[in-house]
Amino acid sequence: MNSRTLTLVVVGLMLAVAGLMIARRPAATVSPERPVAEAPPVANVTPHEPRRPRLPAPRLPTTPGPADSVPEITAPNPLAKLLNGEALKLTPEQAEAYLLQNKRSADALLAAARLTGNLSLVREAAEKFPNDPRVQLDLALRGETAEEKRKALDAFRQLARDNPLGDYLSALDHFKSGRTDDGVKDLLQVGGKNRLQDYTLDHAQSAEEAFLAAGYGALESKAAGMFGVLLPHMQSLRELTSQMTELQKQYVSAGDATSAQAVGQMGLNLAWQFEGQAGRTLIGELVGMAVEKKFLASQAPDSPFGSDGRTVRDRMAEIDAHRQSIRELAPLTQSLARLPEREAIMYFDRVKLHGELEALRWLKNKHGNP
Repeated sequence: MNSRTLTLVVVGLMLAVAGLMIARRPAATVSPERPVAEAPPVANVTPHEPRRPRLPAPRLPTTPGPADSVPEITAPNPLAKLLNGEALKLTPEQAEAYLLQNKRSADALLAAARLTGNLSLVREAAEKFPNDPRVQLDLALRGETAEEKRKALDAFRQLARDNPLGDYLSALDHFKSGRTDDGVKDLLQVGGKNRLQDYTLDHAQSAEEAFLAAGYGALESKAAGMFGVLLPHMQSLRELTSQMTELQKQYVSAGDATSAQAVGQMGLNLAWQFEGQAGRTLIGELVGMAVEKKFLASQAPDSPFGSDGRTVRDRMAEIDAHRQSIRELAPLTQSLARLPEREAIMYFDRVKLHGELEALRWLKNKHGNP
Protein backbone atom coordinates (compact mmCIF):
# COMPACT_ATOMS: atom_id res chain seq x y z
CA MET A 1 0.00 0.00 0.00
CA ASN A 2 2.94 2.35 -0.53
CA SER A 3 0.84 4.48 -2.83
CA ARG A 4 -1.17 5.65 0.13
CA THR A 5 1.70 7.99 0.86
CA LEU A 6 0.24 10.09 -1.95
CA THR A 7 -2.19 11.27 0.73
CA LEU A 8 0.42 13.53 2.27
CA VAL A 9 1.19 15.14 -1.05
CA VAL A 10 -2.45 15.77 -1.92
CA VAL A 11 -3.48 17.03 1.50
CA GLY A 12 -0.34 19.15 1.69
CA LEU A 13 -1.10 20.69 -1.69
CA MET A 14 -4.68 21.30 -0.63
CA LEU A 15 -3.56 23.09 2.51
CA ALA A 16 -0.95 25.08 0.63
CA VAL A 17 -3.50 26.23 -1.94
CA ALA A 18 -5.98 27.11 0.80
CA GLY A 19 -3.31 29.05 2.65
CA LEU A 20 -2.22 30.96 -0.44
CA MET A 21 -5.76 31.81 -1.44
CA ILE A 22 -6.74 32.85 2.06
CA ALA A 23 -3.70 35.13 2.10
CA ARG A 24 -4.90 36.93 -1.02
CA ARG A 25 -7.11 39.78 0.06
CA PRO A 26 -9.23 42.14 -2.08
CA ALA A 27 -8.63 45.86 -1.88
CA ALA A 28 -11.47 46.42 0.58
CA THR A 29 -10.09 43.94 3.15
CA VAL A 30 -9.67 45.25 6.66
CA SER A 31 -6.41 44.40 8.41
CA PRO A 32 -5.67 45.01 12.09
CA GLU A 33 -3.02 47.60 11.21
CA ARG A 34 -4.80 49.59 8.49
CA PRO A 35 -8.65 49.61 8.41
CA VAL A 36 -10.27 50.63 5.16
CA ALA A 37 -12.69 53.52 5.40
CA GLU A 38 -15.39 52.17 3.11
CA ALA A 39 -15.89 48.94 5.08
CA PRO A 40 -18.61 49.65 7.70
CA PRO A 41 -17.67 48.75 11.28
CA VAL A 42 -20.07 46.46 13.10
CA ALA A 43 -21.06 47.33 16.62
CA ASN A 44 -21.25 43.72 17.75
CA VAL A 45 -20.71 40.55 15.72
CA THR A 46 -22.67 37.76 17.36
CA PRO A 47 -23.52 34.33 15.93
CA HIS A 48 -26.99 34.12 14.35
CA GLU A 49 -27.96 37.69 15.24
CA PRO A 50 -31.06 38.50 13.14
CA ARG A 51 -30.65 41.29 10.62
CA ARG A 52 -32.58 41.79 7.41
CA PRO A 53 -31.11 43.48 4.34
CA ARG A 54 -33.20 46.04 2.53
CA LEU A 55 -35.27 45.00 -0.48
CA PRO A 56 -35.21 45.66 -3.36
CA ALA A 57 -31.53 44.81 -3.22
CA PRO A 58 -28.79 46.40 -5.38
CA ARG A 59 -28.28 44.74 -8.72
CA LEU A 60 -25.50 42.16 -9.02
CA PRO A 61 -23.53 41.15 -12.13
CA THR A 62 -24.98 38.02 -13.73
CA THR A 63 -21.54 36.41 -13.89
CA PRO A 64 -19.65 35.45 -10.72
CA GLY A 65 -16.51 37.37 -9.84
CA PRO A 66 -13.15 35.98 -8.65
CA ALA A 67 -13.19 33.74 -5.61
CA ASP A 68 -10.54 35.68 -3.68
CA SER A 69 -9.72 33.94 -0.43
CA VAL A 70 -11.95 30.86 -0.65
CA PRO A 71 -10.05 27.72 -1.69
CA GLU A 72 -10.73 26.13 -5.03
CA ILE A 73 -12.61 22.88 -4.67
CA THR A 74 -11.46 20.20 -7.02
CA ALA A 75 -12.83 17.29 -4.98
CA PRO A 76 -9.54 15.35 -4.83
CA ASN A 77 -9.50 11.65 -3.88
CA PRO A 78 -6.63 11.59 -1.35
CA LEU A 79 -6.63 7.85 -0.62
CA ALA A 80 -8.39 6.42 -3.66
CA LYS A 81 -5.14 5.71 -5.51
CA LEU A 82 -3.92 2.41 -4.15
CA LEU A 83 -1.49 -0.35 -4.96
CA ASN A 84 -0.21 0.65 -8.40
CA GLY A 85 -1.32 4.26 -8.16
CA GLU A 86 -4.52 3.83 -10.17
CA ALA A 87 -7.81 5.13 -8.79
CA LEU A 88 -10.38 2.60 -7.64
CA LYS A 89 -13.28 2.43 -10.05
CA LEU A 90 -16.18 0.23 -11.03
CA THR A 91 -16.57 -1.27 -14.46
CA PRO A 92 -20.07 -1.11 -15.95
CA GLU A 93 -20.39 -4.84 -15.28
CA GLN A 94 -19.42 -4.44 -11.61
CA ALA A 95 -21.80 -1.53 -11.23
CA GLU A 96 -24.66 -3.50 -12.73
CA ALA A 97 -23.93 -6.48 -10.47
CA TYR A 98 -23.92 -4.17 -7.45
CA LEU A 99 -27.24 -2.66 -8.52
CA LEU A 100 -28.81 -6.10 -8.92
CA GLN A 101 -27.54 -7.21 -5.51
CA ASN A 102 -29.14 -4.14 -3.94
CA LYS A 103 -32.36 -4.23 -5.98
CA ARG A 104 -31.53 -0.89 -7.59
CA SER A 105 -32.20 0.97 -4.36
CA ALA A 106 -31.77 4.73 -4.12
CA ASP A 107 -28.46 4.28 -2.26
CA ALA A 108 -27.17 1.84 -4.88
CA LEU A 109 -28.24 3.95 -7.85
CA LEU A 110 -26.57 7.08 -6.44
CA ALA A 111 -23.37 5.19 -5.62
CA ALA A 112 -23.16 3.59 -9.06
CA ALA A 113 -23.90 6.94 -10.73
CA ARG A 114 -21.13 8.69 -8.82
CA LEU A 115 -18.58 5.93 -9.35
CA THR A 116 -19.25 5.52 -13.07
CA GLY A 117 -20.29 9.07 -14.00
CA ASN A 118 -23.56 7.75 -15.43
CA LEU A 119 -26.13 10.52 -14.92
CA SER A 120 -28.94 8.33 -16.25
CA LEU A 121 -28.74 6.35 -13.01
CA VAL A 122 -29.49 9.52 -11.02
CA ARG A 123 -32.49 10.17 -13.25
CA GLU A 124 -33.64 6.57 -12.70
CA ALA A 125 -33.35 7.13 -8.95
CA ALA A 126 -35.35 10.38 -9.21
CA GLU A 127 -38.09 8.57 -11.10
CA LYS A 128 -38.27 5.62 -8.69
CA PHE A 129 -37.61 7.53 -5.45
CA PRO A 130 -38.93 11.08 -5.96
CA ASN A 131 -39.28 11.64 -2.22
CA ASP A 132 -35.65 10.91 -1.35
CA PRO A 133 -33.90 14.27 -0.70
CA ARG A 134 -30.47 12.78 -1.45
CA VAL A 135 -31.61 11.88 -4.96
CA GLN A 136 -33.04 15.31 -5.66
CA LEU A 137 -29.93 17.03 -4.32
CA ASP A 138 -27.66 14.92 -6.52
CA LEU A 139 -29.71 15.80 -9.58
CA ALA A 140 -29.79 19.48 -8.58
CA LEU A 141 -26.00 19.52 -8.42
CA ARG A 142 -25.21 17.31 -11.41
CA GLY A 143 -28.07 17.81 -13.85
CA GLU A 144 -27.32 18.70 -17.48
CA THR A 145 -29.66 21.66 -17.92
CA ALA A 146 -30.63 24.64 -15.80
CA GLU A 147 -34.25 23.50 -15.92
CA GLU A 148 -33.42 20.01 -14.71
CA LYS A 149 -31.30 21.38 -11.87
CA ARG A 150 -33.90 23.94 -10.79
CA LYS A 151 -36.74 21.42 -10.75
CA ALA A 152 -34.70 19.02 -8.62
CA LEU A 153 -33.58 21.85 -6.31
CA ASP A 154 -37.17 22.95 -5.70
CA ALA A 155 -38.08 19.35 -4.90
CA PHE A 156 -35.13 19.04 -2.53
CA ARG A 157 -36.14 22.19 -0.64
CA GLN A 158 -39.63 20.81 -0.17
CA LEU A 159 -38.35 17.45 1.05
CA ALA A 160 -35.66 18.87 3.35
CA ARG A 161 -37.23 22.04 4.72
CA ASP A 162 -34.90 22.19 7.73
CA ASN A 163 -31.74 21.82 5.66
CA PRO A 164 -30.23 25.24 4.80
CA LEU A 165 -28.24 23.76 1.90
CA GLY A 166 -31.27 24.04 -0.37
CA ASP A 167 -31.73 27.72 0.49
CA TYR A 168 -28.07 28.45 -0.19
CA LEU A 169 -28.10 26.67 -3.54
CA SER A 170 -31.32 28.44 -4.53
CA ALA A 171 -29.83 31.82 -3.57
CA LEU A 172 -26.80 31.12 -5.76
CA ASP A 173 -29.00 30.19 -8.71
CA HIS A 174 -30.98 33.41 -8.37
CA PHE A 175 -27.89 35.60 -7.93
CA LYS A 176 -26.23 34.13 -11.02
CA SER A 177 -29.42 34.70 -13.02
CA GLY A 178 -29.67 38.35 -12.00
CA ARG A 179 -32.64 37.83 -9.63
CA THR A 180 -30.94 39.48 -6.65
CA ASP A 181 -34.09 40.07 -4.60
CA ASP A 182 -35.06 36.39 -4.88
CA GLY A 183 -31.55 35.42 -3.80
CA VAL A 184 -31.78 37.62 -0.70
CA LYS A 185 -35.17 36.12 0.13
CA ASP A 186 -33.62 32.64 -0.09
CA LEU A 187 -30.89 33.69 2.36
CA LEU A 188 -33.54 35.01 4.72
CA GLN A 189 -35.20 31.58 4.60
CA VAL A 190 -32.15 30.07 6.31
CA GLY A 191 -33.30 31.62 9.58
CA GLY A 192 -32.59 29.23 12.44
CA LYS A 193 -31.60 26.28 10.25
CA ASN A 194 -28.21 25.51 11.74
CA ARG A 195 -27.48 21.93 10.64
CA LEU A 196 -26.38 21.78 7.03
CA GLN A 197 -26.65 18.21 5.72
CA ASP A 198 -24.83 17.23 2.53
CA TYR A 199 -25.13 13.42 2.90
CA THR A 200 -21.38 12.95 2.49
CA LEU A 201 -21.30 10.08 4.98
CA ASP A 202 -24.20 8.33 3.23
CA HIS A 203 -22.39 8.54 -0.10
CA ALA A 204 -19.11 7.35 1.43
CA GLN A 205 -20.77 4.33 3.00
CA SER A 206 -22.52 3.35 -0.22
CA ALA A 207 -19.30 3.72 -2.22
CA GLU A 208 -17.45 1.54 0.29
CA GLU A 209 -20.09 -1.16 -0.08
CA ALA A 210 -19.92 -0.93 -3.86
CA PHE A 211 -16.13 -1.41 -3.83
CA LEU A 212 -16.47 -4.36 -1.43
CA ALA A 213 -19.04 -5.94 -3.75
CA ALA A 214 -16.60 -5.49 -6.64
CA GLY A 215 -13.95 -7.50 -4.78
CA TYR A 216 -11.75 -4.77 -3.28
CA GLY A 217 -10.35 -5.23 0.21
CA ALA A 218 -11.89 -3.76 3.35
CA LEU A 219 -9.21 -1.13 3.92
CA GLU A 220 -8.97 0.16 0.37
CA SER A 221 -12.78 0.18 0.07
CA LYS A 222 -13.08 2.29 3.21
CA ALA A 223 -10.35 4.66 2.07
CA ALA A 224 -11.73 5.11 -1.44
CA GLY A 225 -15.28 5.40 -0.14
CA MET A 226 -14.51 8.10 2.39
CA PHE A 227 -11.98 10.25 0.59
CA GLY A 228 -13.12 9.54 -2.94
CA VAL A 229 -16.56 11.00 -2.27
CA LEU A 230 -17.54 13.85 -4.59
CA LEU A 231 -18.22 17.28 -3.05
CA PRO A 232 -19.82 19.38 -5.80
CA HIS A 233 -21.79 21.45 -3.30
CA MET A 234 -18.52 22.88 -1.92
CA GLN A 235 -17.84 24.62 -5.20
CA SER A 236 -21.37 26.00 -5.22
CA LEU A 237 -21.01 27.40 -1.70
CA ARG A 238 -17.71 28.94 -2.72
CA GLU A 239 -19.43 30.72 -5.61
CA LEU A 240 -22.22 31.85 -3.28
CA THR A 241 -19.63 33.42 -0.98
CA SER A 242 -18.32 35.53 -3.85
CA GLN A 243 -21.83 36.63 -4.76
CA MET A 244 -22.62 37.58 -1.16
CA THR A 245 -19.46 39.64 -0.74
CA GLU A 246 -20.26 41.45 -3.98
CA LEU A 247 -23.78 42.14 -2.69
CA GLN A 248 -22.33 43.49 0.55
CA LYS A 249 -20.13 45.89 -1.44
CA GLN A 250 -23.16 47.04 -3.43
CA TYR A 251 -25.05 47.86 -0.24
CA VAL A 252 -22.00 49.79 1.02
CA SER A 253 -21.85 51.76 -2.25
CA ALA A 254 -25.54 52.60 -1.84
CA GLY A 255 -24.87 53.94 1.67
CA ASP A 256 -26.94 51.20 3.30
CA ALA A 257 -24.70 50.09 6.17
CA THR A 258 -27.48 48.14 7.92
CA SER A 259 -28.12 45.90 4.91
CA ALA A 260 -24.38 45.45 4.38
CA GLN A 261 -24.02 44.30 7.99
CA ALA A 262 -26.96 41.91 7.56
CA VAL A 263 -25.35 40.29 4.52
CA GLY A 264 -22.08 40.02 6.43
CA GLN A 265 -23.87 38.24 9.26
CA MET A 266 -25.45 35.86 6.73
CA GLY A 267 -21.98 35.11 5.41
CA LEU A 268 -20.71 34.31 8.90
CA ASN A 269 -23.70 32.04 9.47
CA LEU A 270 -22.82 30.21 6.25
CA ALA A 271 -19.27 29.69 7.53
CA TRP A 272 -20.51 28.38 10.86
CA GLN A 273 -22.71 25.81 9.12
CA PHE A 274 -19.54 23.81 8.42
CA GLU A 275 -18.84 23.57 12.14
CA GLY A 276 -22.07 21.66 12.82
CA GLN A 277 -21.55 18.85 10.34
CA ALA A 278 -20.88 15.27 11.37
CA GLY A 279 -17.91 13.55 9.77
CA ARG A 280 -16.34 16.84 8.67
CA THR A 281 -13.59 16.67 6.06
CA LEU A 282 -10.46 18.78 6.08
CA ILE A 283 -11.73 20.45 2.92
CA GLY A 284 -14.92 21.45 4.73
CA GLU A 285 -12.90 22.79 7.67
CA LEU A 286 -10.74 24.88 5.36
CA VAL A 287 -13.63 26.24 3.33
CA GLY A 288 -15.56 27.18 6.47
CA MET A 289 -12.58 29.07 7.91
CA ALA A 290 -11.88 30.83 4.62
CA VAL A 291 -15.50 31.97 4.31
CA GLU A 292 -15.52 33.23 7.90
CA LYS A 293 -12.30 35.20 7.43
CA LYS A 294 -13.63 36.69 4.21
CA PHE A 295 -16.63 38.21 5.99
CA LEU A 296 -14.79 39.10 9.19
CA ALA A 297 -12.32 41.07 7.08
CA SER A 298 -15.05 43.62 6.31
CA GLN A 299 -15.47 44.38 10.02
CA ALA A 300 -13.45 46.74 12.19
CA PRO A 301 -10.73 44.61 13.87
CA ASP A 302 -11.47 45.97 17.35
CA SER A 303 -15.25 45.50 17.16
CA PRO A 304 -16.70 42.94 19.59
CA PHE A 305 -17.12 39.34 18.52
CA GLY A 306 -19.76 37.63 20.62
CA SER A 307 -20.44 38.48 24.25
CA ASP A 308 -17.32 37.11 25.96
CA GLY A 309 -15.03 40.07 25.40
CA ARG A 310 -13.37 38.81 22.23
CA THR A 311 -12.83 41.07 19.25
CA VAL A 312 -12.89 40.38 15.52
CA ARG A 313 -9.08 40.48 15.64
CA ASP A 314 -9.13 37.76 18.34
CA ARG A 315 -11.39 35.57 16.23
CA MET A 316 -9.15 35.98 13.18
CA ALA A 317 -6.20 34.86 15.31
CA GLU A 318 -8.16 31.80 16.47
CA ILE A 319 -8.88 30.85 12.88
CA ASP A 320 -5.21 31.21 11.96
CA ALA A 321 -4.24 29.01 14.91
CA HIS A 322 -6.76 26.37 13.85
CA ARG A 323 -5.42 26.39 10.29
CA GLN A 324 -1.93 25.91 11.70
CA SER A 325 -3.08 22.92 13.76
CA ILE A 326 -4.45 21.32 10.59
CA ARG A 327 -1.18 22.03 8.81
CA GLU A 328 0.72 20.28 11.60
CA LEU A 329 -1.57 17.23 11.74
CA ALA A 330 -1.96 16.62 8.00
CA PRO A 331 1.42 14.84 7.62
CA LEU A 332 0.10 12.10 9.92
CA THR A 333 -1.74 10.69 6.91
CA GLN A 334 1.65 9.43 5.74
CA SER A 335 1.60 6.94 8.60
CA LEU A 336 -1.56 5.26 7.29
CA ALA A 337 0.50 3.20 4.85
CA ARG A 338 2.54 1.81 7.76
CA LEU A 339 -0.30 1.03 10.16
CA PRO A 340 -1.61 -2.49 10.70
CA GLU A 341 -4.74 -2.95 8.63
CA ARG A 342 -6.93 -3.22 11.72
CA GLU A 343 -5.70 0.10 13.05
CA ALA A 344 -6.05 1.84 9.69
CA ILE A 345 -9.65 0.63 9.50
CA MET A 346 -10.21 2.09 12.97
CA TYR A 347 -8.94 5.42 11.66
CA PHE A 348 -11.50 5.51 8.84
CA ASP A 349 -14.27 4.52 11.21
CA ARG A 350 -13.29 7.45 13.41
CA VAL A 351 -13.40 9.77 10.40
CA LYS A 352 -17.04 8.79 9.90
CA LEU A 353 -17.91 9.16 13.57
CA HIS A 354 -15.98 12.28 14.54
CA GLY A 355 -14.59 13.91 11.40
CA GLU A 356 -11.22 13.84 9.68
CA LEU A 357 -9.49 16.29 12.01
CA GLU A 358 -10.45 14.37 15.16
CA ALA A 359 -9.28 11.13 13.53
CA LEU A 360 -5.90 12.73 12.86
CA ARG A 361 -5.69 13.85 16.48
CA TRP A 362 -6.37 10.26 17.49
CA LEU A 363 -3.44 9.16 15.32
CA LYS A 364 -1.22 11.75 16.97
CA ASN A 365 -2.17 10.55 20.45
CA LYS A 366 -1.27 7.01 19.46
CA HIS A 367 1.92 7.65 17.51
CA GLY A 368 3.12 11.15 18.38
CA ASN A 369 4.09 13.92 16.00
CA PRO A 370 4.67 13.11 12.30
